[in-house]
Amino acid sequence: MFAKVKYLLAIGLLFLIPACSTGQDTGASAVHIDATVEAEEIISEGKVLYLANCATCHGVNLQGNPNWRSGTDKDGQSLPPPLNGTGHTWHHSPKVLHEILKYGLKIYDENYEGKMVGNENLTDKEIYSILEYIESVWPEELRTNYTKNYK
Repeated sequence: MFAKVKYLLAIGLLFLIPACSTGQDTGASAVHIDATVEAEEIISEGKVLYLANCATCHGVNLQGNPNWRSGTDKDGQSLPPPLNGTGHTWHHSPKVLHEILKYGLKIYDENYEGKMVGNENLTDKEIYSILEYIESVWPEELRTNYTKNYK
């Protein structure tokens, strides 16, 4: 509901901004609003996909397992790390994270013993949306540094 209200407000602003301009409308405001709405839609889609594909292990709040660094589950498998900025997700480039989501950790470590097997059924766009959602919950400073380093 909130996203729909923000979207309607953004559309309303598209008509209001040109009316308030000095006659030299460059379109920059409309482009910024469109980009903001698009980013919000990508993050919203990413959240839905995250909850459907990742939350069972990493948690609804991306908190992972508190013993993720050294613990194992009842099957002897590595525990899922947090994805909320308190773990190590931000140490990895978007390319590496994409490959992990798509193909699992075995792609980087043939001895990996865990349940992060990836999901080849997700499209690249869906994986991108999930990663954008994950990044959106990180603290602002972390997001800024990540963008500076990787994007």
